[in-house]
Amino acid sequence: MSDIEPIASQFDAPWKIALESFLEPFVAFCFPAVHQLIDWSTPPVFLDTELQQIAPDHEQGPRAVDKLVRVKLLDGGEEWILVHVEVQTQRDQAFAERMWVYYYRIWDRFAQQVISLAVLADDQREWRPDTYRRERGGCSLEFRFPVFKVVDCPDPEEEFERTGNLFALLVAAHRVGLATRKNPEERSEGRFRVVRHLYRQGLNREQVLRLFRLIEWLTLLPKDLELQFRKKWASFEESKETMTIDTLLSPLDVMLLEESRLEGQVEALRGALIDALEARFGLEAVEAVALARAMADEGVLRRAHRLAVTSPDLQGFLDAIPTEKKP
Repeated sequence: MSDIEPIASQFDAPWKIALESFLEPFVAFCFPAVHQLIDWSTPPVFLDTELQQIAPDHEQGPRAVDKLVRVKLLDGGEEWILVHVEVQTQRDQAFAERMWVYYYRIWDRFAQQVISLAVLADDQREWRPDTYRRERGGCSLEFRFPVFKVVDCPDPEEEFERTGNLFALLVAAHRVGLATRKNPEERSEGRFRVVRHLYRQGLNREQVLRLFRLIEWLTLLPKDLELQFRKKWASFEESKETMTIDTLLSPLDVMLLEESRLEGQVEALRGALIDALEARFGLEAVEAVALARAMADEGVLRRAHRLAVTSPDLQGFLDAIPTEKKP
């Protein structure tokens, strides 16, 4: 059986949204030493404009997610943090060099030091670059950066139960997606196991909604298995008195429970667009969601979905689709 979905295209968009939605639990889970330096009572600021100036698209890796964030430190100072997530399957020999290039470009353009963090989201255990070195004629350079390797995490679900860190569930879902690329039935079982943790007490509806959609995205299923999964999940929650599947899913998601609603590429694309908008921008995306519901052209929907994932903010999305605003 071939891969359910190319790994890079499956993982890059949800990682981007996950970093925006769950930055603090991400840093706490993947880089606890860095987490302890930051005053999280001051909201982090995403520097998408600055990142675009130092990392144009044509110079990034084949499949990578980058985020540049300004945070306040506990000692009163400010720091920039660059998070680089590599989600491609093949090794990238220029990875360490690219980490260094980001670092010196930020210093050269903004005179700002930066903590560079790398996440390796592939399944090659022996590949773990963490140093860039150059030496010639008596001159030498060594740049080292912290690395989190997804496959190194022994049991992210147990870590969630122990600490309550929400990002652990996304790492668990990513690992399920990696391990089951050729086995959709096993992937469905793995997703079910992960989403059951969403019934942990103390999670609010918005947290559960975003986690549920990101877990779905990281563990994509064929349409027939998707329908089976939703029926199984609906059966599971009948005995629960907390959130039901109707409260977790968007109206389009609920309609997908009916097999007849699985027909049509346009409907599926529109649903993916709405999910991306709501996951990234929450309640502020009302206008954008209304526009998405009015879109009926497949090409327009594809372009809009790409913009929903890559635009630095909601206004950037709305400004970038002037011709798509009217169906």
